[in-house]
Amino acid sequence: MDVSVYYRRLDPERGTSVYTEGLLDDDGRRLKTYTLIPAEHRARVSGGLWRLGLLPRAQTLTSVRKHYFYAETFDVLVFYDQDGALAGYYSDITTPLTRVGADYHLTDLFLDIWLTPAGAFHELDWDEFEAARRAGQLTADLAETARATLSRLRAEFQAGRYPSAYLD
Repeated sequence: MDVSVYYRRLDPERGTSVYTEGLLDDDGRRLKTYTLIPAEHRARVSGGLWRLGLLPRAQTLTSVRKHYFYAETFDVLVFYDQDGALAGYYSDITTPLTRVGADYHLTDLFLDIWLTPAGAFHELDWDEFEAARRAGQLTADLAETARATLSRLRAEFQAGRYPSAYLD
């Protein structure tokens, strides 16, 4: 069974994306999905990480298991490469997931994390976050939520809790 996840971006140029994902579980605490990345989208999905030097060019992301949370302000995406090996963990800082009928909704708060399998923690998109804050796309409360969430996840990572505490 597939579900639709509406991923809203506060940047009006990017709007809302709708992702059709394979449902694994919704236990009322989190939604888990699994998706094979279509071949025609793999270079685009991998490309941002290639450009930042966070993913080797020889490695292509081919599937993703996503964990969205109803009471957390982030998600955890587990990416796998063309050999089925763990490629890394990605977290978007977001509003908590909400369900409306059969559909799921969340809003991106610009900041992101990439965690390599070797344990390197990378904070991403501070430039986008600051630009959105200056442009009034982020309220003061949402900006503080994003900063506090990133800080909390960094501390949890250093304590050995993130991302494992949020996965199976």
